[in-house]
Amino acid sequence: MKEIKVLIADDDYRVCDAIEKILTQNFSAIEIVASSDSVDNTVDSLYRVHPQIAILDIHLIGGTAMEVIKRTPDLDYKVIFMSAYQEYALEDIRFASIDFIYKPLDINELIVTVDQVIVELIEQGYEKKIQTLFNNSSNPGSHKQIILKSSDSITSVSISDIICGESLYGKSRFHFAKNKPLETNKPLRRYESMLQSYQFYRCHTQFMINLNHVHKIDYLSQTVLMSNGMSIPADTRRFDGLKQKLQDIIAKDLSLATSYRISK
Repeated sequence: MKEIKVLIADDDYRVCDAIEKILTQNFSAIEIVASSDSVDNTVDSLYRVHPQIAILDIHLIGGTAMEVIKRTPDLDYKVIFMSAYQEYALEDIRFASIDFIYKPLDINELIVTVDQVIVELIEQGYEKKIQTLFNNSSNPGSHKQIILKSSDSITSVSISDIICGESLYGKSRFHFAKNKPLETNKPLRRYESMLQSYQFYRCHTQFMINLNHVHKIDYLSQTVLMSNGMSIPADTRRFDGLKQKLQDIIAKDLSLATSYRISK
C-alpha cells in the first residue's frame, strides 16, 4: 500500500514525467497523485488530493510557487522547490531551510532530497519555515531571518541580531545581541556560504563574525572585540582580509568610521 502522496508541478510536462518515473522506481511507498503546470491547477489539485509532499517549480503558468503556498495556508504538506536558475528567491528558500533542487535534474540529488523530506514529515515547526520564507521575500538586507535547527527545536532569528557563529565539530553555536547562545545541528560552513553577502566574515577556523557588530580590532593580538564583549581571535592569514572588509564598509558609509576602533 502506498503511504506517501506526492504532487508535481512544472510548466514542462517532460519534467513531471521524469520526476514521476524516478520516484516510482526508487520509492515503493510513494504515489504520484497529481501533476500540474499552472498556479490555479496546482492549488485545485492540492485541495483535491491532499499530498504530503509537493514538488513545485518556482515559475509556473500564471504565477509562482510562492503564490501556490499563499493560497493553501490551511493545507499540511512539505515543499520541495525546483529552479533552473540561480535566482534571488533561492536565497530566501535557503534561509528558511526549505528543500530545493536544480534543473536539469540530478537523479541522486532528487532521491536524497525526497529522502530527507520524508524524514521531515514528522518534524515540528514547519510552519515557522514557511513564515520565515514569506518574511524574507518581502524584506531586504539585514531584515531577513534565518532558520537555525537544533536537535529538538527550530528557531527563526534575525540576521542582524547574530554576533558571531562558532564551529563545534560538525555543529555550530550562534551568539546573539539579545538572546542566549543557540547550538545547531549543521556545520558552520553551511551558514558561511549563505551569510557572507550580509557582511559576515570567517576570521578564524572556529569563528564567523558579523562585521556590523565589530567594536574594536587589535593589531597586536589580532583579536576582534564584538559589541557584546566577546573577544574573537583572527587567523593571521585572514586578518588582512578582515581589515579590508571593514575599510570597505566605512568607504560606503563614512558615518560608520567612528563605530570601529583600531589599536596598533
